[in-house]
Amino acid sequence: MPSNDELLDIAAQAFADRGYAGARVDEIAKAAGVNKATLYYRIGDKDALYSAVLKRIFSAKIVRMDAMLEAVEDAEQRLVTFATILVDSEHPQHFTTIMLREIADGGRNLPDDVLPLMARTIGTLEKTIAQGVAEERFNPVNPFLLHMMLVGACALYAANGPIRRRVAKLAPKGTSLNIDLSLHNAAEAIANILLDGVRKQ
Repeated sequence: MPSNDELLDIAAQAFADRGYAGARVDEIAKAAGVNKATLYYRIGDKDALYSAVLKRIFSAKIVRMDAMLEAVEDAEQRLVTFATILVDSEHPQHFTTIMLREIADGGRNLPDDVLPLMARTIGTLEKTIAQGVAEERFNPVNPFLLHMMLVGACALYAANGPIRRRVAKLAPKGTSLNIDLSLHNAAEAIANILLDGVRKQ
């Protein structure tokens, strides 16, 4: 019998592959080797399953972000670390694909009980920016806009590997395209680009 975490792994894959609307509870149950009744008893209906998948991912990220605030003192390094937490571990491919689908759909399927967790991640970024401004190292910026830029760029990079590889094959000779950065390194590079806009000159 699979554990609840294993059930959520399978559900996360289904939601990433087919989106909320396309994922079917009976197919998730079949892939997990259980019947629908067992899945409903252990986790709940489709809404509860989707909420559990997202809450598990966001909760794990929040734990890492809280630890980062305790361990990392430098505001610039905090921003870079924040970006890597967005894409590292906690099922990065599932998370980024699900979030890109939600962004495209206007977040219509995002459960209400997940939104406070999303807000907490923005709160971490807000604290980081406030620290940099107080130290007169950062220009004041809207943390929500900066968060959207980080999430958008990191999620797009994480999800578009097949497109990057096809583009690289067809690029003119002599073109240098570094398409195979790890998610961690890509997030660091994106954060450093954004830091150039945030940092006081």
